[in-house]
Amino acid sequence: MNDNKSIRENIRLRFQQFLEANDLRQTRERFAILDAIYDIDGIFSIEELADILSEGKFHVSRATLYNTTLLLVQANLLIRHPFSSGAAQFERINGLQPRSYQVCNNCHRITLIKSRSLQTALDTYHPRSFDITHRIVYVYGICGQCERALHKKLKNKNKNT
Repeated sequence: MNDNKSIRENIRLRFQQFLEANDLRQTRERFAILDAIYDIDGIFSIEELADILSEGKFHVSRATLYNTTLLLVQANLLIRHPFSSGAAQFERINGLQPRSYQVCNNCHRITLIKSRSLQTALDTYHPRSFDITHRIVYVYGICGQCERALHKKLKNKNKNT
C-alpha cells in the first residue's frame, strides 16, 4: 500500500472517530473538505480552500467550510495559524514533523524556515507530562526586502532634510 494512501486512511479514520466521539454527523461534505485539505501542501485560507473545492466541482457553503475547519482544528488534524495578516490561515498537521516560519511584521510575508539545527532542537525536545500533538515555531521580524526599503526611505528622508 502506498504510504500516502495509508496516511490519508489514517487521517480519515481519526476524523471519523472524532465525529463519532462527539456525536456529530459524518457527512460527505466534511470528508470532501478533509480530502481537499490533505491535497494542499502548505498554508491556505478558507477562500483558497473554497476555490479548490469548486475547481473539483464540489460546492459547499462558506458556513460549512468554517464549521468543518473548526472541527478539524479541534480534532488536531488542522492548525489555525496566529498570523496577523487578515484572513485566517490554516495548515494540515503533519504529525510530529516540526514546521517553522518567519513572519515579516511589515509586509506579512510568511516563509518556511529550513534549518537543520532548529529541526534537531525540536526533535530532541521531549517534555515530561505533556503529550505533543504537533510542533510549530514562529519567528517574527522584518524581512530583508522590507529592511532595505526602510533604509532607502530613511536615506532619502535624510537627504531631503
